Amino acid sequence: MPKRKGKQKFAKLGEKDCWHLYGLQVLTPTKFTRVVEKILQGRYALISSRLEERAQ
Repeated sequence: MPKRKGKQKFAKLGEKDCWHLYGLQVLTPTKFTRVVEKILQGRYALISSRLEERAQ
């Protein structure tokens, strides 16, 4: 396979605004508090699993 002639360009990463419950578990307490505040304010979204949706 030939080498690329130029450097690849990627889109800049934005702020993470969709969170899964498992992603919240690994945060430090300070970061967890900030993220949960934004979820409660409606600035971030919380993604639930399919099993939780079926149980309701």
